[in-house]
Amino acid sequence: MKKNRKHIVLLTPLFTYFTFFFFAPMFVLFVYSFWLKTSTGLVPTFTLHNYLYIFSRKLYPITILRSLRIGIITALICVLISYPVAFSLTFKYKKLQDFVLYLILVSLFSSYLVRVYAWKTILGSNGFINQILRYLGLIKEPLTFLLFSPTAIIITLVFILTPFTILPIFSSMQNISVDLIEAARDLGANKLQTFYKIVLPLSIPGVITGFIFSFTISTGDYVTPQLVGGTEGLMVGRIVQDQFGMTYNWPFGSALAYFMIFLLILLINVFIWITTILKLRRKY
Repeated sequence: MKKNRKHIVLLTPLFTYFTFFFFAPMFVLFVYSFWLKTSTGLVPTFTLHNYLYIFSRKLYPITILRSLRIGIITALICVLISYPVAFSLTFKYKKLQDFVLYLILVSLFSSYLVRVYAWKTILGSNGFINQILRYLGLIKEPLTFLLFSPTAIIITLVFILTPFTILPIFSSMQNISVDLIEAARDLGANKLQTFYKIVLPLSIPGVITGFIFSFTISTGDYVTPQLVGGTEGLMVGRIVQDQFGMTYNWPFGSALAYFMIFLLILLINVFIWITTILKLRRKY
């Protein structure tokens, strides 16, 4: 009983914080999603009109699919970049672990907006990339598709989210026992077989965590699409932000936000289910 009381006392501040600053606002938004906005204000009622309105115009389904596509591509690129980095730091260049991790952590302390504006400058018509290409004689006119396009969004988000993807993958690889790798080599496994049979399966939890993290953040982001996306890079986060900040249609903004939450939860569970099935097939 005394241990339970101690646990309750220790968890009370955290529970209180999450209740007031997370659960309560999310509950309020959930209630708002069933209300209606009229010319006189918000009408407290219960209706599915806001959820059904998402499918009444082509703009919203197209934007949702675009957001999911950008999120998936961004997450895949982040994983493909992060995995070799985490693998190298864990098994190849252990002496550089502390220094590289320090650089990764320092990059996280830099302002989000500063990094987005930096890439806006780099990808611009007079930016670093276009200037280098023109100097090398590879192009005569600036490449306009680099900025204000889905490509610019993906490049910027990959740069921002890669550190967040490296850390969970690196953490999962730290739990891989060296004895397992040595045992595999003693049994005649080469480097590729050791990686495929030992390292890859044991690092999958970190890969899943990094993928989910980068996928959810990139899909719901609205700052990056607003600054470097242009009209072709409109994403759901920007529409939700406009509903609250410009049109003041809080019920529809809440419904759209919750629809994306439910959709992301569904897709993440499908992804985890597929990964689990593949792991079981490999085991048997």
